[in-house]
Amino acid sequence: PLRSSRRTQRLIHSTTPSYTMSSAMATQQFTANVLRTGARNARKAPRAASRMTVRAAQTDLTLPIDLRGKKAFVAGVADDQGFGWAISKCLANAGCEVILGTWVPALNIFETSLRRGKFDASRELSDGSLMEFAKVYPLDAVFDTMEDVPEDIRTNKRYAGNENWTVAECAAEVEKDFGKIDILVHSLANGPEVQKPLLETSRNGYLAALSASSYSNVSLIQRFGPIMNKGGAAISLTYLASERIIPGYGGGMSSAKAALESDTQVLAYEAGRKWGIRVNTISAGPLGSRAAKAIGFIDDMINYSMTNAPLSEKPLSAMEIGQTAAFLCSPLASGITGSCIYVDNGLHSMGLAEDSKSLERSD
Repeated sequence: PLRSSRRTQRLIHSTTPSYTMSSAMATQQFTANVLRTGARNARKAPRAASRMTVRAAQTDLTLPIDLRGKKAFVAGVADDQGFGWAISKCLANAGCEVILGTWVPALNIFETSLRRGKFDASRELSDGSLMEFAKVYPLDAVFDTMEDVPEDIRTNKRYAGNENWTVAECAAEVEKDFGKIDILVHSLANGPEVQKPLLETSRNGYLAALSASSYSNVSLIQRFGPIMNKGGAAISLTYLASERIIPGYGGGMSSAKAALESDTQVLAYEAGRKWGIRVNTISAGPLGSRAAKAIGFIDDMINYSMTNAPLSEKPLSAMEIGQTAAFLCSPLASGITGSCIYVDNGLHSMGLAEDSKSLERSD
């Protein structure tokens, strides 16, 4: 027993230094391995990064606007020149099925031009195919129901041969043909006295501007909201005259745009709570569309914008508004509602016109 105890003590004594030495050596070995591994990884990094770049290119890592499987109703397209057409094209490029609502008096010539291929160049999508419309409905957004239509409009020959063109009737037809939709676009406005200063605008002219340009959006959301899928989006188009003085933009149109923007916020709350849809508006810069030429000074406004906007080297493109609309209608903008988005090359942010004569100095 004594010899066994001594052997145990010698064993412990002889192994203790050895154990300590092994721990130190292990630590040194681990450190060396880490350093060598780091060096090897550093040498491999360029090759690894290159392989990652190749894989990224092969898998096309992007953040796309994907609207495949979605259906949009776009109100206010009557040619291939304006914002409504550009929005429709961008929605189609994103894979969306596009349904149109066209002002009744313009419907025949629009469908004829479409059928004869006059819009084919403008219809071309990014993949080379031509934009197709699922259906084109007659629509006059000034009237909610047929009971609202006065006799002179009912019997007007420009409305002859068309039916179900009030807002409520159109919404019912869309639901019957397509079921639920996901996107609602309000791209229409009219001010019969737009060239008159506000001081010379009649009551009828003022109220007509609000009815066609502002309340029509309320009416569309009232009737189309119930047939929109939760998570859907409604957008409209406004203009800087809603908050800044634009001499010449009269007839109550500036007031109509101000109402449109205010309604956007209220509708965002009410329609969001009721149907789970988002409501936004786009404040677009001047564009020389056929409708805009009715104002009478649109070319001057374009020149003014190109002179004074922060992005002054290019005119505004309708497609830039269309792309913004496609974003706002996509899941990428799921947290945006009740907003006015400016797409005007930054003109809205300016407080001083650089070409003002008051800035000229005599030598």
